[in-house]
Amino acid sequence: MIEGFDYNYGKGGPVDLKLTWYVISDNFYSAFVSSGGVLAPPVTIANENGKVSIFLNYKSYYLRFHIRAFAKSLSKDSAAYYTGWSVVDSTLIPEATVVTSVPYKNAFAGTISMVDSTLTTGAKLGINTTTPRAPLDVANTNTDTVTSILGRLPDGNSSGDGTFLGVKAYKANTYNIPMFGLISKYGGSLNCGVIFNRGQITGGYLTFLTNNGTEKMRLDSGGNLMIGVKTAGAFKLAVAGTIGAKKLTITQAGWADYVFQPDYKLPALAAVEEHIHTNHKLPDIPSAQEIETKGLDVAEMQKLQMQKIEELTLYLIEEHKANVKLQQEVAELKARLDRK
Repeated sequence: MIEGFDYNYGKGGPVDLKLTWYVISDNFYSAFVSSGGVLAPPVTIANENGKVSIFLNYKSYYLRFHIRAFAKSLSKDSAAYYTGWSVVDSTLIPEATVVTSVPYKNAFAGTISMVDSTLTTGAKLGINTTTPRAPLDVANTNTDTVTSILGRLPDGNSSGDGTFLGVKAYKANTYNIPMFGLISKYGGSLNCGVIFNRGQITGGYLTFLTNNGTEKMRLDSGGNLMIGVKTAGAFKLAVAGTIGAKKLTITQAGWADYVFQPDYKLPALAAVEEHIHTNHKLPDIPSAQEIETKGLDVAEMQKLQMQKIEELTLYLIEEHKANVKLQQEVAELKARLDRK
């Protein structure tokens, strides 16, 4: 056992190394080392001129330790076999043989208790709690407190710059606040992130933050997606801005082909003219005020426009028939006049 103290400009602590091995025909077997302190340096054992040498590949500002040793064999467990031990600031001698790197190996059984934390025999780790309720239970009842971070921040705390996966703890009666998210900070301030918000008793929502931490997109508990706005109203997709797409397919029930049905009553052109003169718009088409107030239903407007195109086609057909009939009457009249 190597026990002592390591001081390295305020970062030191106790040294507690335990080494085990056994020797058969000058070879080392089952060599392991465990650490119960703050130091875990690379450890090597070797045969130096018939004596076991322990080499710690570590050197700090101030390292002080002592060694305690015993042997399993009663015939070897006597003071004569532990004389001549010395501590030197040197590597192994060139003549050293059977040089063996010793791996670290620690095992803990039962319940391991730490300050406000517990590792139970049921493989449950509780941090800040002695009664973990899950394989990993990070407990904290303080409002707006970061309870866990996955990721490295340059200054080692949640207020610095970097990207990390964070979990916050909140009191049970606090709602509509971020609970879990992938967060990026720059200049100590929230830069961007994906935040899962707790919501009220039911619900919750997912937000996407960019640039200076401003929310740019939200997916609410009803499956409604909002871009640039925080309320969807009656829409499944609410966008505060222009949508660009290469192709848009809209499923519309009830197309305007009913215009070509035999029982469709085509409005008289005189009636259409009167409607336009009175209302300053086509029949069945919403007014400018309605569009400004309620918005434009693209699918419905496409159907109404198709209805007007089909009605216009019928008007053209009727006008064409009347024109053909008139041309025939003119030709017949001309023929009679020529015969006279």
